[in-house]
Amino acid sequence: MAELVGPILEAIKLISRPARQYLKYQRKFTEYVADFKQALDDLLAKKADIQRQLDDECDYGKMPKQEVERWFKKVEENLAHAQHVEDKVSKGKCLFRSSLGKLVDETTQALKEVHAEGHFSGRLVVDDPSIVAVKLPTQNLVGHQVSVRDEIYRYLMGDEVGMIGVCGMGGIGKTTIMKDVYNRLIPEAKFKKLIWITVSRNIDIRSIQMDIVSQLQRELPDHENTIVRAGKLSKMLREMLRKQGRYALILDDVWSSFPLEDIGIVEPTKENGCKVVLTTRSEEVIRSMGCKKVQAPCLSMHEAMNLFLSKVGEDISENPTLKSSMRLVVAECDGLPLALVTLAACMKGISNPRVWKNAVNELRGYVRNIRDMEDK
Repeated sequence: MAELVGPILEAIKLISRPARQYLKYQRKFTEYVADFKQALDDLLAKKADIQRQLDDECDYGKMPKQEVERWFKKVEENLAHAQHVEDKVSKGKCLFRSSLGKLVDETTQALKEVHAEGHFSGRLVVDDPSIVAVKLPTQNLVGHQVSVRDEIYRYLMGDEVGMIGVCGMGGIGKTTIMKDVYNRLIPEAKFKKLIWITVSRNIDIRSIQMDIVSQLQRELPDHENTIVRAGKLSKMLREMLRKQGRYALILDDVWSSFPLEDIGIVEPTKENGCKVVLTTRSEEVIRSMGCKKVQAPCLSMHEAMNLFLSKVGEDISENPTLKSSMRLVVAECDGLPLALVTLAACMKGISNPRVWKNAVNELRGYVRNIRDMEDK
């Protein structure tokens, strides 16, 4: 008999455990619902906090980390299920409160788990590898700069010209024009990557190589010589051509010619569709590097005056006693946008005619120096 009683008692215990739990769900149903609503509110608040942080950090060229995206997806799934449970609670669709209490408790625990997972180390974003480029800050184009911009753009979007050289004296706006072109290329599907490099007077091959690989989000070993690095950079660019698509490379402020292969730049061809644009003061650089020349002319007197007046400030531009002085100043700037913008900033708020007369004399020397530099 004892042998039978033992197993029977064990069976009763096994049956009674879930029964007790169900009775607990029945008796404390209101508490379980309150806990559920608190967990739901906590998760919604956490989601809102994370979303605000993500909005602050997710600038152009950035994207959410995968773990953040997965968390948001999990949150949405749990919130959808919680809404379904909440509907059942409000409408009393479950036959027994014990069964509904069990569902509420399980959902509450799931909400709490997702809430606990919403802690991320560091920033919530990473660089977006699919972004072609980040927009460059620049000024609005004026006068002939627009037609120069359009000519460069046509060559870039066409297939016949691979090397483009923008030529003009210092301060004429070559960099400003190219920044505008660069920004207009960003939304275009033709180029999968835009690269901007400032070369300057003394060409530093190692520095140019580092700038290019940095914009490719890659690395080159520091200890290797420039020839080996050129080979590796060339391989990177060819890989990008094969896997992602063509690129456009802008070399700004080039003072002397150099072979592209010394850097590791892949030569643009009709077949690979890549483009290289350089800006320079030297027509010899344009010729020796085999570029299609695009001349950036000086502004006309009318264009120059409009630019100057737009920058000097309304109180000065509308001052009748300074009209003749302003015409002389603008004329001395010789149609150079940089000189016009710089001088306008310096003369803002100055209404003394003597100061304007001195400015004219100083400008003559300034522009003469620029022309002397061009001749050299």
